[in-house]
Amino acid sequence: MFTRPAYRQTPSSIYFLFLSIFAIAYLVSAMFPLFYALNHIDIQIQSVFFCKIRLYIVHVLGLILRYVVVLACIDRFATTQANIRVRSLSSIRMAVGSTIVMIVLCFLIAMHLPILMNIRNGVCGMIGLYKVIYSFYQITVVGILPPILMIIFSVLTIRNLWRRHASRLRARRRDRYLMRMLIAEVTVNIVTSIPYSANLIYGAVAYSSAGKSTKQIEIETFLTFFTQFLIYIISVAPFYLFLCASKPFQREFLRWISRCWHQYVLRRVQINPIREQTMTHV
Repeated sequence: MFTRPAYRQTPSSIYFLFLSIFAIAYLVSAMFPLFYALNHIDIQIQSVFFCKIRLYIVHVLGLILRYVVVLACIDRFATTQANIRVRSLSSIRMAVGSTIVMIVLCFLIAMHLPILMNIRNGVCGMIGLYKVIYSFYQITVVGILPPILMIIFSVLTIRNLWRRHASRLRARRRDRYLMRMLIAEVTVNIVTSIPYSANLIYGAVAYSSAGKSTKQIEIETFLTFFTQFLIYIISVAPFYLFLCASKPFQREFLRWISRCWHQYVLRRVQINPIREQTMTHV
């Protein structure tokens, strides 16, 4: 959708394009090994290299999904600024450049994962003190910093719009719908980050506690699974959010579906009877 001509002319669409690409990569890299392990030997507990690289890639892609939304919030803030120099920061070239820099930084920030992750007792994960350190790292980099930045720049953008009387602006309607799409994406990121961060905090606090009952361990395992499941939602939720929040996106999507239907389905249905009739006549 975001490679179509209607969505290639604004920086926000470029951020949404990157979001879509990395969401697909995140979903495949996170879920495929899990489904594969249902009926095969789990490669994560057989290969130290795969254990390290898989968790590293999934973690980095998760960071990119969050911080590309942060960049989109900053872009919307720059667009609504009265200062011409600040508004000039909102450009397709800046969107591509800032996203590339952010991707490189995400790979560098998470470099400690492949170094310190390992396999112990048949489990691929954090070991010893690193488990506590990793929890606080996740809370800061994933659970706190992105939502705070999203909220700050979203509030500043809304304030700028109110100051400039957004209803009287000559901005295109498509840009206003892009703003709605961005707010919907920010909301989902915040809602999914809160339970995950709370579970990480609890895990870090309860790490040294001993004498847990079987029932308590089962509850903690379920909560961990549930909060991680919420995190996976950020890779599939944008499509449904965009359909609900943007009428132009709905129309463009339905137009594309209709074009594919006529080109690949109805066209074949119309051609087949002609071929059969010709063969019968011969």
